[in-house]
Amino acid sequence: MIAIDEQEALVAARFDELRSRFKPEVANDDPRVRGILASLGPVDGLQVLDLGCGKGRFARILADRGARVVGLDVSPGMLAVARSAGLDCVLGSARRLPFPTSSFDAVLAVEVFEHLGPIAVDEAIAEVCRVLRPGGIFVLIDKSAYALNARRPWLPALAVKWIDQRRGRWMYPAGGSVRERWFRPGAMRRRLGRSFAEVHVRHLLANDEAGRFPFEAFPAARLFVLWSARLPEGGLA
Repeated sequence: MIAIDEQEALVAARFDELRSRFKPEVANDDPRVRGILASLGPVDGLQVLDLGCGKGRFARILADRGARVVGLDVSPGMLAVARSAGLDCVLGSARRLPFPTSSFDAVLAVEVFEHLGPIAVDEAIAEVCRVLRPGGIFVLIDKSAYALNARRPWLPALAVKWIDQRRGRWMYPAGGSVRERWFRPGAMRRRLGRSFAEVHVRHLLANDEAGRFPFEAFPAARLFVLWSARLPEGGLA
């Protein structure tokens, strides 16, 4: 099994290498944006950590609404774009957040945990809990292991992902030691429930799923899942 630090270095190098593939902006009507804003409520004045911020596209939307956002990422190349847009960014690991305890009202992680190994996921959750203030909220968005493919809804999305990986069309090289990991919504809810007082799960309707069967009728078929987890007012559970 690959060491955690080695996997993290490989992920950072891969994002640096492929940084031109990633868009620097996201539309305001993107379902992930709508889900984040619905989960956080009014963000004006909130201190927010965008964990795995990349080029800062979600951070900018929150900052435009009055949030005080700090972005963190392992990729220097991605952070260079975020900094050029005027965002406050830090190079660092989700497993060892370089911030004092109780620093943030909210933490956001969009398609970040899929790049972490199992142990690293638990370490990242522990760090999120540490840097959140009592009553703070963690919004996690990632892909569902149960999703169907939007272009071919008769196929599981994981099967399409596996085929594309074998063809070298995915984020990481075929046969390499790093793979994207997708999550079972209920299992992640229970995992977060070990540390947070309340956890809610929402299946986001992506634009290419809207108006189509089975995605409208069966939310569990959708690709993106949003977990919102809140600490108790008294601190860690």
